Amino acid sequence: MSSKTDHSNASLPPAAALGWGHRFINAAMRTAYFGRIRVLDVGGKPADSADREESPSGTTTRAIPRPRLIISSHRNGAIDGHQVLAAFPRAQFLISIQLIRSWFLRLFIAGIPVVRPKDVERYNLDPTSVASPVDAGTAHLRRGGDLGIFPEASSEWGHRPQPYKSGAARIACTLLEEGIDLEVIPVGLFYSTPDRFRSRAEVVRGKSITIPARNGQDRSVWEAEVASAMSSALDEISVNCPDEETFERIQAKALNVARRTPGRAATFATAFLDLQRDNSTAAADGSPAAASSAITVLRWVGIALMWLFAPVLAAAALAGSRADGRNTVTFFRLLGGFAAVMVWVPALIVAVFFWPLVIGIGIVSAVCGWLLLGLRRFRL
Repeated sequence: MSSKTDHSNASLPPAAALGWGHRFINAAMRTAYFGRIRVLDVGGKPADSADREESPSGTTTRAIPRPRLIISSHRNGAIDGHQVLAAFPRAQFLISIQLIRSWFLRLFIAGIPVVRPKDVERYNLDPTSVASPVDAGTAHLRRGGDLGIFPEASSEWGHRPQPYKSGAARIACTLLEEGIDLEVIPVGLFYSTPDRFRSRAEVVRGKSITIPARNGQDRSVWEAEVASAMSSALDEISVNCPDEETFERIQAKALNVARRTPGRAATFATAFLDLQRDNSTAAADGSPAAASSAITVLRWVGIALMWLFAPVLAAAALAGSRADGRNTVTFFRLLGGFAAVMVWVPALIVAVFFWPLVIGIGIVSAVCGWLLLGLRRFRL
């Protein structure tokens, strides 16, 4: 990282953080689906609960906040951004413009739009009015903001990362050339079962990356070294197995370890990374058995207890069945469930005036079912 700080950005307006409305909706959606998102620092220690401290007015207490470039693994479609926000609640993201073309999606998705050449033609946009992703990202960071980027560009539920794009390295090099003290933080995302309701979701924050000095090299050579440093740091805290069989074995064994480990030490991500670093141990133990019949029965009991919200669950299930891959099932379910909530919750509010006891019993039952599905020993 650069040790210099350019205070010329003090004259710029402060970076716009993600609005409180989007932060609230995103937090509600990820909590309803997964439960509490565990945020860990490298080594499995719980991360500090506070991110950047804010004054009562909502602005950061530092006059010129140090910009942070957050590079994250990409495992589970658009829902990955929700998990990163659990660790960096004020972050903005570079997002595909197609995700914010619909008014419905804009209710819970926001960010700095990325417009690809094919998007200009598809949406009949004026090319001169479209900023490049690199320009948009550097502008946000110059103002002291947090910027989230998924270097893989698209998600895939596989045994290793997809090839990383070079955009994050270009952004970092541009700012470091300007003398801005940029912090680059790698983030690994882990899901015990990406497409199951109330499965485990955890975020691992890596150590800040030491960016190689330029030392008079050509920009392209230096940029390649920076990209390599970012890739190595991200690989260290992400799913990165040699093959699909090893991945499935480590995935299942890490889940069993998390179930057996008591209390706050029960972290799926830490177990996965430990096993990944020494996959010979995982291989020697063989492949753990699939979920027992007791877990299956318990899950159905938990879902049955949520009978009051059956229309929401049904809409989510229907939407999830339309997903084009395992890595998009959760996002589709959240879309369907969110749409159903907009109709069903107002209906329940009206119904409570006529059948308060029934609605009250239904809410208590639903809470019990939701908690039952999240029990450590039986959670998927």
